[in-house]
Amino acid sequence: MPLSERERRILEEIEKGLNKEDPSFARGVRRQAPRAADRRRVKTGAGLVVAGLLVLVAFFVSGAIVIGVVAFALMVAGVVMIAGSLLGSLAPRRPPGPGIRGRAEALRDSVQDNIKRRYRRH
Repeated sequence: MPLSERERRILEEIEKGLNKEDPSFARGVRRQAPRAADRRRVKTGAGLVVAGLLVLVAFFVSGAIVIGVVAFALMVAGVVMIAGSLLGSLAPRRPPGPGIRGRAEALRDSVQDNIKRRYRRH
């Protein structure tokens, strides 16, 4: 069911307010296109699968077991890379957390607050 004009205006106002109030959160919430790294991993994985198939043909020609094992490993590695990048791109993106510097500053602030409280009591 499509939104009415009034509902669209309300949503736009909410979005503008969110962008104004907390722009970093708003950026994290927006849908993101698949990142270049994900696309690169899919291409690399596909290349590994194709290379594994070519090595598999070499295994059938030569009959060396080692070549067959290498072909299998290449194909498995390629499929794992493709599946991992596709699952990663389908998962919902979360806004980045505070990071180690932010957590360290929060810990420092809480320790300082505790020390100040203890000092005031005595």
